[in-house]
This record gives sequence, C-alpha cells and structure tokens, in this order.
Amino acid sequence: MLKKVLSILLCLLLFGMQNLPVLAQTIKIPAGTPITIYVDAEIDADDVQVDENINFIVQDPVYIKDKLAIKSGTLVVGQVVKLKNNSILGIPGEIQIGNFRISDSNQIINLRGNITNKGTNRAWVNVGWFFWVALPLLYVKVNDGKISAGTYQILYTVGDNFIDLDRL
Repeated sequence: MLKKVLSILLCLLLFGMQNLPVLAQTIKIPAGTPITIYVDAEIDADDVQVDENINFIVQDPVYIKDKLAIKSGTLVVGQVVKLKNNSILGIPGEIQIGNFRISDSNQIINLRGNITNKGTNRAWVNVGWFFWVALPLLYVKVNDGKISAGTYQILYTVGDNFIDLDRL
C-alpha cells in the first residue's frame, strides 16, 4: 500500500514539474559599469528642442562574468537637457544631452553622464573689430553647438540592474 501511495505522489510530482515555467536566467549589472555609446548622425542645436529624445548606439558589448549582458548596437536614448542657440556679438551656441537610458524588453537601465558641446567663442574678435571697422560686425554669428556623427562617450550604470539573459 505504501508503495502505491509513494508511486502516485512521485507521478503527481513529476507531472506537476512539467508544467512549471522555466525560470529565466538573470545577471546583475553592477552600479558604475561603463558603457560606451556613440551617435551616428550629427546633432545640431538648431534642429532639436529641449526634452527631445536623441538615439545613440552601444559601441562595445558589455560582458559580466563572461556572459553577454548588453550587445553592441543596442539602442540608447538620451534627452536634450540644455540648449542655447548661437547669437550675435560672438556668443556661441551650446547643446547638452543627458538622462540616458537603455529600454529593452520592459527593462530600463539608467545611465549617468552627459555629452556637451559649445560652439567657439569669438566675442574677442568682434570687440577688436568694433574699434577698427564698424558697428555692423558685432552682428556676426558664430558656431552653434553641434555633436558630430561618430562622437562617442562612456556612460555608467546607475544602481544595480538585473536583466534577463534570455532576451538576447
């Protein structure tokens, strides 16, 4: 009798285990893990707005304990946080992008760091020319803030992140 009860329990146990979902394998990306990103098209301060999202790409794959955690080519989204157009009197434009994050399969990895570019300042040239040539030269505009295609930046993860390896 005991053998029948044990064999029934064993069958039920084995049958029940077949219907259990397979647990996803996760890996921890520690806080401060470096991730190199780049932009593949020029970003000009004249063409974007504050709070606008800008797409970047992960340049190098990220491995944690010899396991691929973030593959090369993964999309990274940054946000324009500061914007200043160039103006007269030689005042340069400026652009700053921050609030970077990787959104993939309902997982968000926040990154810290920013990319800033400021046009060249030529105010000193205009002041000198004012005394030698004429007042209209003060209205010459200088460079705008631009981030060139191919610009890369190293960002760092914010906090510990646990990701599914099965999503790759």
